[in-house]
Amino acid sequence: MRITSIDIIGYGKWSDAHFNHISDFQVIFGENEAGKSTIMAFIHSILFGFPTRQQSIPRMEPKNGGPYGGRLTLEDTQVGKVIVERLKGKATGDVRIYYGDGQVAGEEKLTEIIGEIDRNTFEAIFSFDIHGLQNIHQWKKKEFERYLLATGTTGSDALLKTAEILQKKLEALFKPSGRNPAINQQLKKVKDSQLAFQEAKKQNAKYELLLVGKEEEQTRQTELQEEKTAIRVELDTLNTLLDLWPIYQEWKALNEKAVPLTEATFPPDGIIRLEHLQLREKEWQNQLIQLEERQKNLINKNNFEHTAFFAENEAEITYLIETYGAYNERELQQNSLEKEIKYYQTDAKQTPMKWTKELDQKVLRIKELEQLNKQQQHDIQLELKLTQESEEKLQQKIDKIETNMWDNKRFQQEKEKINSKEKTPVIKPIVAVAIFLVALIVLVIFQSIWSVAVVFIAALIAIYLLVISKTSTPTSNQQILAFLEQQKIRQEWQQLLSEMDIIASQIAQLEERQSRIIKSQYDYQSELNKIFDTLAINEIPDENWEIVVQTYKEHSEKNQLAAELTLKLEPLVEKQHAYQLRLEKLDVPIESASIEEKISFLRQGLLYYRNNLTENAKLAEKMEQVTMQLNLVKQDLLLVKKEKSDLLEQAKVNNEDEFRVAAMRVKQEQQWRERLILLEAQLEPDKRLALSQFSAQEVIKEKELQLEEKLRKIELEQENIHASLAAKNHEIATLEEGGTFAVLMQDFYSEKSKLQQMTHEWTETKLALQILQETMRSLQEGKLPKTLALASDYFNHLTNGNYTKVHLQENRIQVESKEIVSFFPEELSQATKEQLYLAIRFALIDVIHKDFPLPIIIDDGFVHFDSARMVQMMQLLQKRKSTNQVIFFTCHQETRKYFSSEDIRVL
Repeated sequence: MRITSIDIIGYGKWSDAHFNHISDFQVIFGENEAGKSTIMAFIHSILFGFPTRQQSIPRMEPKNGGPYGGRLTLEDTQVGKVIVERLKGKATGDVRIYYGDGQVAGEEKLTEIIGEIDRNTFEAIFSFDIHGLQNIHQWKKKEFERYLLATGTTGSDALLKTAEILQKKLEALFKPSGRNPAINQQLKKVKDSQLAFQEAKKQNAKYELLLVGKEEEQTRQTELQEEKTAIRVELDTLNTLLDLWPIYQEWKALNEKAVPLTEATFPPDGIIRLEHLQLREKEWQNQLIQLEERQKNLINKNNFEHTAFFAENEAEITYLIETYGAYNERELQQNSLEKEIKYYQTDAKQTPMKWTKELDQKVLRIKELEQLNKQQQHDIQLELKLTQESEEKLQQKIDKIETNMWDNKRFQQEKEKINSKEKTPVIKPIVAVAIFLVALIVLVIFQSIWSVAVVFIAALIAIYLLVISKTSTPTSNQQILAFLEQQKIRQEWQQLLSEMDIIASQIAQLEERQSRIIKSQYDYQSELNKIFDTLAINEIPDENWEIVVQTYKEHSEKNQLAAELTLKLEPLVEKQHAYQLRLEKLDVPIESASIEEKISFLRQGLLYYRNNLTENAKLAEKMEQVTMQLNLVKQDLLLVKKEKSDLLEQAKVNNEDEFRVAAMRVKQEQQWRERLILLEAQLEPDKRLALSQFSAQEVIKEKELQLEEKLRKIELEQENIHASLAAKNHEIATLEEGGTFAVLMQDFYSEKSKLQQMTHEWTETKLALQILQETMRSLQEGKLPKTLALASDYFNHLTNGNYTKVHLQENRIQVESKEIVSFFPEELSQATKEQLYLAIRFALIDVIHKDFPLPIIIDDGFVHFDSARMVQMMQLLQKRKSTNQVIFFTCHQETRKYFSSEDIRVL
């Protein structure tokens, strides 16, 4: 509903004032005392009546005694455009409603226009000023439920008033610590008469025994009744848990998947960007073709033979050329839709049951369990095989080494021999060389025959010593080399034995893991069978079952999506066909069936036709321009292709079809996250904690049966006690005879009977109040969690992510910061409290918008906001104007910069 015109005949300081053409986001600016709050009060009075003299709200009657009242013009109501007029008459004014068809109605039809909402509720939700924003810390759960009830049911005011009347009646009958209520006074009378009656009864011993027995049984009866009440309360709790069990199971399944889920790398607005790039690519390609064609025409141009054709059809050709861009855009849209329809219709078959998100989550969970199981089995078998092969290879190496390896005894003997031997002597060669050198020196000095003989003899001695040295060395070296080789072999043998022990330990661990996996592979089979029964699939494949389920899901989703896309395609096809018919009727004089070539010919021909006189003179200049444009278009086309390639690479896909599939997958993941948030709003933390104590729904039912059996036994015992009490009362009545005793007894039971009547009346009133409260609570089921969830989203946006959640704690509003720290409203700054109040108002407006699409009226509500908060607030109001009209009264100049001059009305 929108207010499009305000006509004030007389109200407060305003007289004969008219404000017309009020926009969806109207700013009314004025200095202090300019009358902004008076206009706001005028809107309230026209819609809900003038304040009575008993109310604290001022009536704003003109001081000059002139006419009192005015009218509002409302549009987009349930009955169309109406004019609501309220003039002075009865206490709240006389109302006339003028419909667009000329009919006139009274105030009784006003609820059909604005809905079942009173002034207090409207001002609490849709209309507020700075004072209303400062009371958020006083809101409790009761206020939320009251506003949700008052805006959610017909006759809600009557329910609320009836509840107040019943509560007052209960307090008039009885108060735990009161004296004046009727039951409290009657209790005192019964107590006094009982004392006198008890004094008279003490004379009879048997009577005392009966009295003791009666009191014991009454005490037992009370205990049984308390136990019975506790069991009924627990049964009610179990029934609630049974109702919430399917929601809890779905939440649990989604919550378990939330931890390993990783954000997709799909670029934001990917499909829009891809289509935009495709359109740009098509445009550049068309321009490229056009420029190449133009270049050819300029090169080969001699004369123009189609002058008569263009002269006759110039207007039609101009229209076709100007609308060709729109035709290309529609062509891209049509091709895209046809590809999507073809993609969805490929091998799509009819499915007897629609695929749901719940089935999707169940199948995904089973598939992941199966894949994990198979992968673990495959990994273990592969590791086991590789480890066993390594063990065999090591054993072969050990066997091969042991065939060439000495035994321990021989190895120790050889080791001792090597250690005991001295090193190979080297003195003999040295001595031989020394003797030979001495003989040479003697020969050089004396140079005689005997010196030659000495040299000869020395040479023989040196040769002998060298021969002895060479013959003794090989045997010693061979022994050392053999020992070192055996030592190396023995070290390698010990290393292989150590590796063999490690591999044996690994094989034992792998076999143990394999046995655990085999035990757990049957867990998901029963759940899989239930899914196939749900889908009416009779034959369950032994393997590759996910292909059958995925095929079923794809067929179901493709059929729905193909139908929706076909509806979008039909108007595009009609427009394209109309354009093609106009082009065919034109009978373009070229032998080509291509629309692009025809448009190119028409564009070039029209240009040539219009510039025929100057064409020859400017031919060279145009040729140069066309060449430069051709180069620029080629560069732009390469850039567009590069952007498209980068977009596909960012999404990690190879082609456009895979890109669209990835976009659909990201969209489905987003829908899954939204579903998880909705489930968390429906399941309160205490309910989730209570449900987590049970492993299955059957456990809850079993406990419920146990409590019902216990309840049946208690009722049976109560019946027995009741019968026993009846017998004892009969015996007591027989003993209670005599003059004074009978009078006292009659007086006691008379007062007791009056008390019972009053108690019965109090019980009936209490029961009626509880039923009424339960009715009011059931009417609001589901609205309060949704309101708090929406308020959390708005508050998160307004505080730029500093606060993430709004909830009720200890029957009061509480907010949670991004550091997961909770605050009550009075612990926040004034501006943050006002942001919280606005978030709650907008959440309430969203929840009741379907029934009450009323305008939002704000009177300088943001004076405590800094510039950043003000920007966020104005952005939010700009978004809200599409759903609710916003009328903003202000006296601050700095707020005018957020609006255009057309949306500002200065008083």
